[in-house]
Amino acid sequence: MLSGVVFSDVGLAVVAAVAGGGAGYLIARTIHARRSPFAQIRSNLTTVACDVESDLTRLQLDDCYGLISQGWNRLLEELAEARRELEGAQLSEQVHQTLERYQLNWVRHLLHEMPYGLLILGDDLRVEFANKAARQLLGKEEDELAGQRVSDLIDESLACLASSGAAMIDRTFELSSPAVSLRVTSLRHDDAQGGDQIAVFLRDVSQEMQSEQARNQFLYHITHELRTPLTNIRAYAETLSGGVLDDPDALRDCYNVIVGETQRLSRLVEDLLSVSQLEVGSARLDMNEVNIARLLRQVVEDMQASADEKNIELMLALPSKVATVLGDKDRLAVVLTNLVGNAVKYTPSGGRVEVNCAEDGARVQIRVADTGHGVAAEEQELIFEKFYRSADERVAQLPGTGLGLAIARQTVQAHGGAIELESEPGKGSVFIVWLNAGKASAVTR
Repeated sequence: MLSGVVFSDVGLAVVAAVAGGGAGYLIARTIHARRSPFAQIRSNLTTVACDVESDLTRLQLDDCYGLISQGWNRLLEELAEARRELEGAQLSEQVHQTLERYQLNWVRHLLHEMPYGLLILGDDLRVEFANKAARQLLGKEEDELAGQRVSDLIDESLACLASSGAAMIDRTFELSSPAVSLRVTSLRHDDAQGGDQIAVFLRDVSQEMQSEQARNQFLYHITHELRTPLTNIRAYAETLSGGVLDDPDALRDCYNVIVGETQRLSRLVEDLLSVSQLEVGSARLDMNEVNIARLLRQVVEDMQASADEKNIELMLALPSKVATVLGDKDRLAVVLTNLVGNAVKYTPSGGRVEVNCAEDGARVQIRVADTGHGVAAEEQELIFEKFYRSADERVAQLPGTGLGLAIARQTVQAHGGAIELESEPGKGSVFIVWLNAGKASAVTR
């Protein structure tokens, strides 16, 4: 009994101890349970603290923590959404900046490739930007233009642009270095901050002015060419209509003058039609093999009277055999007549004109050389332009329309050939015509 009682007491003590320990364990676990979410949060934050780009999902708590987990995880989701929105906004801004840089570079490229010059002027009319065409027109490098006043670069009168109320300009200036006729127009831009910038556009109008001058010269010469024969025709026609001439020889002379002047007008009209047709490509060529030696001989014979009248030695030198050329005989006759006629016309009395022909492979070369006034280097290309006449007084005082050489070049080019000029003032000129040889190898002249 005693032992049983003792045992019972010991058992109760053990049970009590166990029970006390269990209660302590439960209390400790409850406390731990209340502290674990925060400990885990601290642990998670410590884990990802060194990597700000880490996914926020790694900070989330397990559902075992109940409302604490739900609240914390919701906070993380909102943070993640906020970060996504921030990243989206940053990406959008980067894209916008990239597009702006691309557009700026594209616009800058376009401005540099413009066929017209562009200057952007800032304070005190100083150049802030100059495109490639502007640098070429002004003959300056980019570093030479930056900061320069436009009035110093082009003309002092452009200083008027400094006035905010000044009207925009549209004028043409003649520059000496480089030699160019420059049309200058301007445009003012007022920005929101009260400042302003001026865009100045530059355009080379040298060729346009030369063309305008050539047209004016043409009108002058064509008026003279028309007025002279018309005046003669009218005068002789009135004489005939008066019935006062009984002399048959006098009547015949009147008729001859009227017929001659009429033919002169017809040639002028034909020249105008020819240059117009060749220019627009509507001229039809009747292509055949042409005996160029025979054609040259005929042209020289036709011009012999004019040469004799001026005491000019007109010579024709042909090889024993000359290849035929493929072309329109009538139009080639006009070309050769223009060249030989000009040589005689612009060679002083007592001079010499020589015409020769030679083969050069698959081509035939025709040369018309004279001992005339010659052509200045700066005019050697211009004389082939329609309506152009040399500024040399010795040439300008002679009648002409400036169409002959234009017709000659366009006709030769229509035949697939070329025409060249070698000349030196005071030493005469040599016109060289290249034509394609015909199918026949050669003909005896």
